[in-house]
Amino acid sequence: MKLGFVGVGRIATSIIEGIFKAKINVKEIILSPKNNINGKLLKNKFKKIIIAKSNQEVLDKSNWVVLSITPKVGRQILKKLKFNENHIILNFISTIHNSELKRIIFPAKKVFKVAPLPMIKYNLGPIIIYPKNKGVEKFFSRLGEVFSTNDEKENKKLWVMTSFMATYLEIFNTAAKWLQNKNINKMRSIKYLSNLFKGLNHELSVNYKLNNDKLIKDFQTKGGINEELLLRVKKLGVFKNLNKSFEKIYFRIKKN
Repeated sequence: MKLGFVGVGRIATSIIEGIFKAKINVKEIILSPKNNINGKLLKNKFKKIIIAKSNQEVLDKSNWVVLSITPKVGRQILKKLKFNENHIILNFISTIHNSELKRIIFPAKKVFKVAPLPMIKYNLGPIIIYPKNKGVEKFFSRLGEVFSTNDEKENKKLWVMTSFMATYLEIFNTAAKWLQNKNINKMRSIKYLSNLFKGLNHELSVNYKLNNDKLIKDFQTKGGINEELLLRVKKLGVFKNLNKSFEKIYFRIKKN
């Protein structure tokens, strides 16, 4: 496999680090020249990395091509590039769907919408793939947990949850800052909360067949502090507003 990257931002960098961590056999990884800092860091860290002189050179030297750019940049540059029908295209662009992309990059037809997350560098996290393909799924199964589908609506709904990362981290950050404001050492605060979140995530993973409402009930005592905090947060409308925000993100993804 000769794997090319058009765009070498955080996600692309994380995938490349994950590939080498998982010891996936690739012949070459060809990087576009724009983000020269990330490219040079990767080239200095790993063998088999080549920095191309242009985006077209990335395509010419690759059989699998990752498009890891913003929708705005994608619509500006992709129509100027020459793809071929044998390219396998991994589309990481959030709001450019496969149908639109195929029109832009014709004659390339083998297009797969993929949603890797930054944790992929540790070979962790979910990876959404649409449509299903054994070869693409096999490759990404070494890098995380694959969620493949042939249903485009399901694909778009799952993509909504990729918007939840920063919010999840802000919940953690809010709790950590509260502890620090109460004179708890920063590293001690973060370590404690990291273990708390790790334990809760483990409960969710081992009890995934249970009704989550029951799990939430099991983690509070009548009249206790978990019940009190949950009721206070619900009263503020936090979860209703979060659900409304998911709907707005879904609308944004659907309309493009």
